[in-house]
Amino acid sequence: MPTATTAEAETDNPHPPTGFLPRHRRTLTAALTATGLAAAALLGYTLTRDDDAPPEQRPAPTAPVTYTVDGQGTAQITYVARSTTGTTVQEAALPWRKSVRVPLGQTPTITLVLPDDGSEATCTLAIRGNHTQRSTATGPHGRATCSAELPRQDR
Repeated sequence: MPTATTAEAETDNPHPPTGFLPRHRRTLTAALTATGLAAAALLGYTLTRDDDAPPEQRPAPTAPVTYTVDGQGTAQITYVARSTTGTTVQEAALPWRKSVRVPLGQTPTITLVLPDDGSEATCTLAIRGNHTQRSTATGPHGRATCSAELPRQDR
């Protein structure tokens, strides 16, 4: 049976039993370090993420398209590339040529409009290197359009 002085000594001792801290110090240090790293990563993610950004999507498959306008002088040229809206080049010097990639499912289209002084210009459209359409514009404000169905890749 313990003596009164031994019992009093045991209850008055604020220190854990011998060997407790050295045995568990590594575990406590590792747990605190992991918790701190996880909190820092979460904070970093929260501060740097862009909630307005659209979810990442795989790019749509595309096909190479070449637009050509032959003639002399200038023309206003509108063509379709990656977007559904056309890109317009004002007073493009002729002859003019542009190679782009058009997503499958869109219709490659080129339109030309001649200036006031007219003349003549021809647009051509080639998909995957194969000529698909040709159209000619003549005279003042003459217009021509070339478009074609974009076939799916045969592979």
